[in-house]
Amino acid sequence: MSKRLAFERYLWVHNRLKRGGRMSLSDFMAAFEISRRQAARDIEFMRDFFRAPIAYSALDRGYVYADDTFELPGLWISEEELVALLVTKRLATVIPDESARTRVFRFFDQVNARTGLDMRELENRISLKNTRVDRVRGGVFSTVVYAMGRRRKLCLRYRSPWVGKETERLVAPLHLLLYMGNWHLLGYCETRRGVRDFVLSRIVSLELTDQSISDEQWRIPIAAQLERNYGIFFDGPPVAVRLRFFPRAAALVRDQVWYPGQQLTESRDGSIDLSFPVADFREIAGDVLRFGADVEVIAPAELRDLVAKTAAAIAKKY
Repeated sequence: MSKRLAFERYLWVHNRLKRGGRMSLSDFMAAFEISRRQAARDIEFMRDFFRAPIAYSALDRGYVYADDTFELPGLWISEEELVALLVTKRLATVIPDESARTRVFRFFDQVNARTGLDMRELENRISLKNTRVDRVRGGVFSTVVYAMGRRRKLCLRYRSPWVGKETERLVAPLHLLLYMGNWHLLGYCETRRGVRDFVLSRIVSLELTDQSISDEQWRIPIAAQLERNYGIFFDGPPVAVRLRFFPRAAALVRDQVWYPGQQLTESRDGSIDLSFPVADFREIAGDVLRFGADVEVIAPAELRDLVAKTAAAIAKKY
């Protein structure tokens, strides 16, 4: 049975009958790939809940509106909620699968048609721009979402970005994460016997299996683990990192939240110290180097040494 929203089906029936045409049950079933019983239930729901004057015409051999002045409720939600939905539509542009993205946009267009707000004008004034977004192969995103919804494991072919080697993995998909403009699948890898991060753009191919995700795997608190430390890396014990931003950078960093539980201390000279837990130094090292000489790693010594060696290697090239 189709998983499209029931609201979309009601709008389709209404628009079909409002144009003065008839609608057969088979037309309705084919348009949404639903059963005869579901189609009949939808029509009864519209009659009972919306008081829609849907009647069967033996002459036309189909359903018609007995009263062509009937309209569905103009607003199902408030204008404030519609504006919030509009922002959501803009965020939907990051859905990598074109078919899924198109269905979302079609739904919003139908909602827009039933409100007096000039939603298209407002939409043109809201933008979302991502930099360095990796391309995801068609069908990957929707297959991952479907697998999580059915609690089924995936067999995927994954490409390493560093050596270009492809490996076969059996993965229990547990969590989807949109991070810095790119989609990540956090799942339990049967090959590595642990939770691993799979960037969707590096999935060469994938196949839904008949194997179910175990209750033990499904209960792994991925969301909580992501929030526990800074950045996307969460595997490993947390280490307290302390960064000192000098006045020029401090003016920018002072208004930023690098980590929800961060500790910020200001000095009289205008510099600030920022502290938070980190499980892996790879990401934070790159973020520190982005500020150049306007930041210094105070602790731990391992991170300080990593940044110093990386900076020295960069300087050597120039």
